[in-house]
Amino acid sequence: MRSAVAMLAMSAVALLVVLPNHPAGRPPSEDAGVFFYGAQRILHGGLPYRDIWDHKPPGVYAIDAIGLALGGTAGVWAVQLVSLVVAAVASLRATRTFGGGAATFGTFAWLVGAPRLFLTDGVQTSYVEFYGLPLQLVALALLPRDAAALRPGGRAIVIGALGGAAFLLKPTLGAIWIAAAILALLARRRTALGWLATVMASGIVLVALAFAPFAIAGAFGDLADQAFRYNSAYASFASLGDRASAILLGLRLTLPSGLALVAALAWLAAVARFASAPLVLRVAVIAFPLEVALSTFGRAYNYYFLPWLPAMGVLAAYGPALVGQMLGRRAMTLALVVAALAMALIPARLLLRLELEGTTNDPQHAAARFIDETIGPHETVLVWGSHTEVLFLANRLSPTRFVYQYAALETRGYASGARVDELVADLARDRPALIVDASADSFVTPPLDRAGMAAYVSPEPQYVVLPEMARVVDFVEANYERIGTIGGLGWPVWRIRSP
Repeated sequence: MRSAVAMLAMSAVALLVVLPNHPAGRPPSEDAGVFFYGAQRILHGGLPYRDIWDHKPPGVYAIDAIGLALGGTAGVWAVQLVSLVVAAVASLRATRTFGGGAATFGTFAWLVGAPRLFLTDGVQTSYVEFYGLPLQLVALALLPRDAAALRPGGRAIVIGALGGAAFLLKPTLGAIWIAAAILALLARRRTALGWLATVMASGIVLVALAFAPFAIAGAFGDLADQAFRYNSAYASFASLGDRASAILLGLRLTLPSGLALVAALAWLAAVARFASAPLVLRVAVIAFPLEVALSTFGRAYNYYFLPWLPAMGVLAAYGPALVGQMLGRRAMTLALVVAALAMALIPARLLLRLELEGTTNDPQHAAARFIDETIGPHETVLVWGSHTEVLFLANRLSPTRFVYQYAALETRGYASGARVDELVADLARDRPALIVDASADSFVTPPLDRAGMAAYVSPEPQYVVLPEMARVVDFVEANYERIGTIGGLGWPVWRIRSP
């Protein structure tokens, strides 16, 4: 009975946490716009990497395609809600070894630490790291109490499949599986090694099955180039100072709820008792610093720290179990209630503010309405910049797979004149009815005019505007006429000249 009440209570908390991400009055964020556009293309027979340039592994497009098929952006939100509820229930199960109250506290602690990591003012987000939470926590919940009980079987197959699914979302989500593998190796038992082999085989099979459609379609080279080669080039620009700053940012974002402090203290206590700790705690002790290190690859964005939450939740559940031995059951229950209320104060204020501030007066919807009113439903549009969500909201196709340009065409160590030539060739072959220059409100994108592009200097060292980019301006000047700007935004618009 208590277990059912805890599940219902944590499911309710999960609903409150994800409620401000509902799309009512909120356009997709820039990242979500790319994923939604890619998912939309999948539903109409397209294929990521071949038809849409992006550097995330394929998992997020499949998840968002399911959500869009179920009910548009509201369907994506429903998938997010289910994901968070599953993660919360799995968290209760994973930490039940510490006691019901401690498990509830640990789950509540990471749930209230989540809003600052995935919610953004006025937009709907869809982050790969968010969808990793249920995979991480279900894997933790399926672990036995002790490494001696690791053996091949159905649970090992599921844990491996979950690891493969996490890899298909983002390779840096694998700290929990790495930690479990280390402990399996340290166990030095044939059954533990058999468990590890089963986990690895299951994960590899799932990844191979997911990659098969791309290989069959002749797009596996595109997938490898974008999801792996590009990310290697992108991550190489993070200096040691940048990585240290990223760790400090993650701690700062998880500190207001108190989660960072509770988890850090519990981690120190767990290290001291590591040899006798339950397997799930030992995995969390190893996984937490691994997750911290893996989150520093690339730029320090708030959602990069979502993978910290499962290990932090286990540690937060261990803390009360340890302290409870000294306080007694009744005093410990009171202390947990008081601590949970204190941890919820700042997140509750954030959730309330975000829930009340939804608006329909946003540039994305304004640009989509302009496109709807200006051109036909089957004409293509080039959005110059990083606002792919405009294409999604207007239900228009891009004439090129470079639906946003800075990553593919400006990243040092990856960008090339050949890719710029590909973009220009795409524009010449499928001439868009409109070209919208959203660079003024986009990330590191030069203006689409000759003087502005020539004078542009990227504020980020890993991006540089190639001289070949002037060919895009040449094409626009030769084939398009400027018809003004989108009202209220100041985004210049060009329309194709009549033949």
